[in-house]
Amino acid sequence: MKRSRARSHEAIEFARDQRATANEFARTVWQWVRNRQVCGQKFRREVPIPPYTADFCCVELKLILEIDGADHLTETGRERDRVRDDFLDRNGYRVVRIPGFDVVREPDRVYQDIVERVRERMGELGVG
Repeated sequence: MKRSRARSHEAIEFARDQRATANEFARTVWQWVRNRQVCGQKFRREVPIPPYTADFCCVELKLILEIDGADHLTETGRERDRVRDDFLDRNGYRVVRIPGFDVVREPDRVYQDIVERVRERMGELGVG
């Protein structure tokens, strides 16, 4: 049986590497969203959505959380994110971009924003 690109050996290895080298921002957000802690919704880490990989994704809600570092603040980074977000949007995903430094500076606000976005998406899709 042939594997899809999303489940290819390369995609799996890339996801493992990303999880192993996650920065402080991503590790913090993972602690918040893992084990169905946000509105009972399951999030996965480093989810392949070819040709991209999402930082965190709730597959049921098609909700993606992206933790943005400094490279996303450049003109090139913003353009790359725009192209990526347009692709994901056309495929039914909702992308929530979270500046990484906000995770450290304003953790309570960021966490509440994640909860609100999950609830909003659940309402849009009639889940829950």
